[in-house]
Amino acid sequence: MRGEATGAIGWVADLGDLDRALCAVAADLDHGVLNETPGLESPTLERLCLYFAERLKPDFPGLSRVVVSRPTVNESCALVVS
Repeated sequence: MRGEATGAIGWVADLGDLDRALCAVAADLDHGVLNETPGLESPTLERLCLYFAERLKPDFPGLSRVVVSRPTVNESCALVVS
């Protein structure tokens, strides 16, 4: 997250809200066939980064980076969000 720290607490975004939003997007994909999800017909790590960014950015305008990883095969992808 990037942006001006605001409010009495001085944060850019409530990370609890971000966590809940991430979990909601992940739940939409859970137990489904990724290839059948619009936008993920070719579910590469790069496309998964874009998928999460597109869904999170409207509620988190300070979103600046999305990272998706597959630790079992030591792969990851980082998307810089503008």
